[in-house]
Amino acid sequence: APHAASTMRLTNPYPILVAFVALAAFNGADATTCISTTNPLDLSKDYFPASNRIAVDGTPAGSAEVTVAGDFSVTYHPYFKVLKNLKTSNTYILRMCGSDKPTKYPNGTAIESDAAHFSVPINGVAVGWSTPIPFFEQLDLMDKVRLADPTYVHSPCLQKAEEDGKIAVGNSSSFKAKAEATTDVELVMAGDAGPYGYGCQCAKDVIFGAPKDDTPLGRAEWIKYISVFFNEEDRANLIFSREKNAYEATIKLAESAAATHKAANGGTKKKCAWISETDYQSGSYKSWKIDSDAYKLMYCTDAGMEAVAVKSDVTYAKGTDELKTALADVDVIIDQSFWKEKSYDTKAKVFTELGFAESDLKTGAILLRTDKEISADKNSAWLESGVLRPAHVLQGLVHAVWPSAVAEIPGACFDYFRDITGTTIEAVNVKSHTACAAWESANKEAQCVTNIISDDEMALIRDSPAAKPSSIIAIVIALIVAVVGA
Repeated sequence: APHAASTMRLTNPYPILVAFVALAAFNGADATTCISTTNPLDLSKDYFPASNRIAVDGTPAGSAEVTVAGDFSVTYHPYFKVLKNLKTSNTYILRMCGSDKPTKYPNGTAIESDAAHFSVPINGVAVGWSTPIPFFEQLDLMDKVRLADPTYVHSPCLQKAEEDGKIAVGNSSSFKAKAEATTDVELVMAGDAGPYGYGCQCAKDVIFGAPKDDTPLGRAEWIKYISVFFNEEDRANLIFSREKNAYEATIKLAESAAATHKAANGGTKKKCAWISETDYQSGSYKSWKIDSDAYKLMYCTDAGMEAVAVKSDVTYAKGTDELKTALADVDVIIDQSFWKEKSYDTKAKVFTELGFAESDLKTGAILLRTDKEISADKNSAWLESGVLRPAHVLQGLVHAVWPSAVAEIPGACFDYFRDITGTTIEAVNVKSHTACAAWESANKEAQCVTNIISDDEMALIRDSPAAKPSSIIAIVIALIVAVVGA
């Protein structure tokens, strides 16, 4: 089936080629050459030029002060930038490498005494959990990961790096101490500041909040947060822009399919519910719940369905008909339950866990599980790359619900949803380190995201001499202008 993204084609490529020629010579100031005796600090120079700054909707390109969805803000000064995590109130002062720690802002105000200081670009990172790994992969920064805890990681390429001995490895008992003591680890990407936040609880910790964001795209936009530490903001802008365009294009396709269904069914929309286990006691979960996490409900609505939401304190006891009754009129059920010790390879096993039979579902209903992609150690891609790739998640969900609306996920990419109620239950895809090359190639070729820009035009962008990290956003802007004016 054709890519949904390929619906927009350029009728006149020449304005774009002219734009590329004009942009090929464009390059921002060098933010990688450290300050030294031979390259002294020049306060009249802008070490973080407008062409290499975070971009957000509603803010002029190249702004010196940028706030991203109320999650974090970045302020650019001549030789240092200030990153604030607005969810945790942490402040990070990121100075050009080789320069001294700034003590005052340009207006003379003293820098916060509790601010953490880093020299950028960062050269060594420790990651003690799985979610940040795809962000580093997309930014082409995996060579900066010096230490990792692979216990719960799905990434085939991190598995390969471990297999090849290219990264140091820690586990839940050793990671903290190793991260703090390893001299080439300059930054530790933590989930929170507590003892179970995957950090070192030391001055190297940086709190990364993507999984806690309320929207699918908001979770992905945290790629910009990581990019600031590596002077890779322009690359992050491009990655997110492509993801956002693909997500919004997929919404339109889902809306069309949903409208056709609604017209044929008396104005009724399909209902969608996410379920998971809860009430953990004595080694097992005692109840089920219908999740009301905002980003999950948004996936349902953006896929053209009515999201089923209940109060967070409502649960359904196992061993009863409570869950079956609650789901009786639901068309699409997404089951997130998963135990490494259990097998979910047959319908019988899946429905035994749920406590009811497939025949108890609404006629025509489908049951999906989020375990289609796992590692050999049974670590889930859903909890990892699923955070960064909302367009990919939505494409998989829309294809499962409206199969003719969008293309199936390419084989080299990750498909998060497994259909349990089809004629034959879909098998789990187990990805080991041997899948790294295919995964890297798929990402480089943009196979794993549908885009409103056609494949040929994306290749033109990718292969252009102007397609360097310091100018890629300008290229995309020029492309959009050319499309509108063509």
